[in-house]
Amino acid sequence: MLCSNRVMKPNERVKAVYRGQTPDRVPLILDLSHWYKKTMDVPFNLAGFSEVEQGLVELHKKVGAVSYVEMGGFYTLYSEDPEVNLESSTDQGVFRTSITTPIGELHEERVFNPVSYSYGIRKHLVESTEDFPIVEFLMDRLRCRPRWEFYHAWQEALGDLAYPYAQLPYSGSGYLIARYMGVENTIYAVYEEPEKVQRLIDAVNACNLRILDTILDGPFETLIISDNYDSTVQTRDFFDRYVRDYYTEVAKRLHQNNKYLAVHVDGESRGILRWLAECRVDCADALTPAPMFAHTPEEMREEAGADLILSGGIPATVFGPSTSDEQFTECVKRWLDTRLQSPRLLLAAGDQVPTDAPFHHIAMLPELIEKYGRY
Repeated sequence: MLCSNRVMKPNERVKAVYRGQTPDRVPLILDLSHWYKKTMDVPFNLAGFSEVEQGLVELHKKVGAVSYVEMGGFYTLYSEDPEVNLESSTDQGVFRTSITTPIGELHEERVFNPVSYSYGIRKHLVESTEDFPIVEFLMDRLRCRPRWEFYHAWQEALGDLAYPYAQLPYSGSGYLIARYMGVENTIYAVYEEPEKVQRLIDAVNACNLRILDTILDGPFETLIISDNYDSTVQTRDFFDRYVRDYYTEVAKRLHQNNKYLAVHVDGESRGILRWLAECRVDCADALTPAPMFAHTPEEMREEAGADLILSGGIPATVFGPSTSDEQFTECVKRWLDTRLQSPRLLLAAGDQVPTDAPFHHIAMLPELIEKYGRY
């Protein structure tokens, strides 16, 4: 369905795409948080923002891009069990997480690297399957307390540029492979002790579904799962065994409440787009086409079908300073051209806007959409 001919507000365009309508032009939706922190020398705390970051708001207004993620949490997790303690802190560039339970303790350390502007994992929270019972004990006892006042504060500050996604924690598989145990140890565990892996994943997913039920009546329209999926590591068999049923269930509960599901890919998407569409996921986020990964924008759309929203399009290597304006324009135009096959399209970075991106590349995007992205 085509929307009216009037010029739409930026977040109205995003809403139209999610609702199966055709906006006046392809929406521009960016995660500028990483670029902002690096460029403006804002301390990078993995705990996220604890209040509205006005400088980031002003940056989005300057660019004219919708803000959707990296705003901080819209709920807190806690346990009413006095014997369970969760702590996290950042001190001198080291982010520490500690979990204490009656059956054991877990500790994680991540160290800030000023060159990559990221926190590398020095010690994984989960080091072997012997730690799994501690995680399962914790998951059974975690509860959720919404913070919708924080959501409304961001909406008010951003105005027409606000489309905040609510977020679930990592799914069970993402918890292990993309975050707390690492690829190598998780793959070994999958092959050597699959029953233990399944039990751990089921416990994490059950906890997440309880969180989802607690926040379902909140003010958000779209929820994101930030699993950082990559099909070179997480194969079709892995997806079918550990992921498919969970994504399908989350999508079903959201759709029953007139809400939408996005999944953060941020890796090789070949194969994944079809699997997500089969689960009735609404949006594949952080999509990075060639030359960083295998598929061109056209191939992504062909695999995804007409209904899955494709959000992304600009690889970090193209966003950076080594790319000419002509090459940057061609990359953006090629992504925008896929709107002719389906209007289920958002223009975004392949993930976050990289810290080395020249500002004039960011500033070019509204002009490129005006020239190449109108319907």
